[in-house]
Amino acid sequence: MKHFYLDFIFTAIALAVAAWWGYSHGGMGGMIATLSITAILAVMEISLSFDNAVVNASVLKGWDEFWKKIFLTVGILIAVFGMRLVFPIVIVAVTADLGMMEVINLALYSPEEYSAR
Repeated sequence: MKHFYLDFIFTAIALAVAAWWGYSHGGMGGMIATLSITAILAVMEISLSFDNAVVNASVLKGWDEFWKKIFLTVGILIAVFGMRLVFPIVIVAVTADLGMMEVINLALYSPEEYSAR
């Protein structure tokens, strides 16, 4: 467990920030709802990441070291930035017929309208 010390600290800080945000936007009910959603998303992320790691390990076991590094580096960039940040914005921009900056502004400053589009 000593290897996960910083991970546990980060998780505790993230949950504390989620609790604070929920409480400041909706009182005790908002805090409970925010913590519940955060916990569910964390469990889903961990389980899906583990599943993906097993598949990647089976695919990468026969690859050269150079290609393993390329696969992991590009894969992390695409997974973290592409699928979690860029892809949702592109989907909303295309389906709502809006520009990328309009969608980013909606997501940041008008989340209700962003989720409706």
